[in-house]
Amino acid sequence: MPRYKVIVSRHVAQQLLAYTRFISNVSPGAAQAFVVEYEEILERIEDNPLQFQMDTSFENPVGYRRAVFAQWYKCVFKLDGYVVYVDAVVDCRKDQEGIDDLQCF
Repeated sequence: MPRYKVIVSRHVAQQLLAYTRFISNVSPGAAQAFVVEYEEILERIEDNPLQFQMDTSFENPVGYRRAVFAQWYKCVFKLDGYVVYVDAVVDCRKDQEGIDDLQCF
């Protein structure tokens, strides 16, 4: 039974759709693997978000953590008690512009 409730922002859902579309143009199989790995990361976060490191790639006063998946992507989330807020999925191959302005709840 999961210990933490994971809430994914609408912004993240839009990011995931854009990444999946992009990857599927190159390889449908890779897009499917991307989705599977993302779902696995969410399950791991749900079980124990503290297993993931604090994200130090930007000024981080809120205490965001990161979970890397599918080689180049990271899921950025914060913990509030037993609720986890997923606020971004970032393609780490690109400049991480805008990560300082995460869409917070």
